[in-house]
Amino acid sequence: MLRFATDLKSKSEGVRNKAAKDLYTYVSTELREVSQEDLNTFLDDFNHHIFEMVSGDTNSKMGGILAIVALMNADVCNTGTRISRFGNYLRNNCLAQANSLDLSVIELATKAIARLTQVSGTYTANLKFDFIDHEVKKAFEWLSAPERNEGRRHAAVLVLREIAFCMPTFFFQNVQQFFDVIFHAIYDPKPQLRESAVNALRMALVVTSQRETS
Repeated sequence: MLRFATDLKSKSEGVRNKAAKDLYTYVSTELREVSQEDLNTFLDDFNHHIFEMVSGDTNSKMGGILAIVALMNADVCNTGTRISRFGNYLRNNCLAQANSLDLSVIELATKAIARLTQVSGTYTANLKFDFIDHEVKKAFEWLSAPERNEGRRHAAVLVLREIAFCMPTFFFQNVQQFFDVIFHAIYDPKPQLRESAVNALRMALVVTSQRETS
């Protein structure tokens, strides 16, 4: 467990990615043979490492996010409690700090949120809806803010793009508000942010056209 945590915090992207892959393999193979109690003990203990990682520097945060995705992919964390905890880590320790984080962390966090929307099991539909609804409303709030905050704007457009892709039906219900605020980012002075905003707009138009022709 300590090796996983150490490697996930590495400054090397390759080491972090390999650690995440090894964690997935370990949980989805070797831990399949242990009792549910032992599995829960491992997950609870490792959760302390994840919290430490997402509370750390850029490399640690990225390792923590990779660990969250690895555990979700291994299909051992599909309970409301664990998924809510992961969602809160992504929200409070990553996206909420968007104005001071490296863009790579924000991008990885938004992709992890997208993966979270696809988790099945006892993670109820209402719980998923509440979490995503909160993130979408927060994104709209950040985009419509009168003062320019580059990190928050970028996080907002990345979140909305991922939600449009993963939950098109839900996104379509909010598409008018999306069109009302997205141009604040499209006209942003920073090219990279404008590009991300255009990608989000493109995905929204895909969702809209699919709904209109169905």
